[in-house]
Amino acid sequence: MIQGDVLAFISVLIGTCVSAWALTLANGLLFPGKSWVAQQEVNAHPWRCLGRGAAVILTLGLIGLILAVRVPNPVVKLVGWLLLLGIFSVAALGMAGIALNAGERLKKLAPEMNDYAAFSRGAAFLIVGCILPIVGWLAFGPVMYLASIGAGMKAVFTRVVEAPPVARAEMV
Repeated sequence: MIQGDVLAFISVLIGTCVSAWALTLANGLLFPGKSWVAQQEVNAHPWRCLGRGAAVILTLGLIGLILAVRVPNPVVKLVGWLLLLGIFSVAALGMAGIALNAGERLKKLAPEMNDYAAFSRGAAFLIVGCILPIVGWLAFGPVMYLASIGAGMKAVFTRVVEAPPVARAEMV
């Protein structure tokens, strides 16, 4: 019985990490301009991103949670869950920007790495760092979540004319 519980927990943990990694990559590749704006915002104003993320969580997040959990009306519950889903989507977009920033720093350490590999590894390092016991759960993960919401909010409300692509196709 105990071995089955441990295997189930490990499977859920691995599945969550792979899903979060794939969502981060998908956001970076589907929305390169918005991800670039999020990257620039995190790089230029990290404390502003944290503050903006905390403000969004304390206002919209709290309202969404109250509507989704405490109100018995199903339509209002749906509105609350949609509000929470919107916050999670913005956080995923901001996480793509943070992963681009991490990938850029990795590329400075290993210049032979292509852009996609650097972005992919940056996303993996950040996501795995959030699941570390104690430090990841209580410090790194919440800070990353707040910063990604702040950067994602900036990216959503900024009009992008043109941005560099996340990954370039290699010419053979």
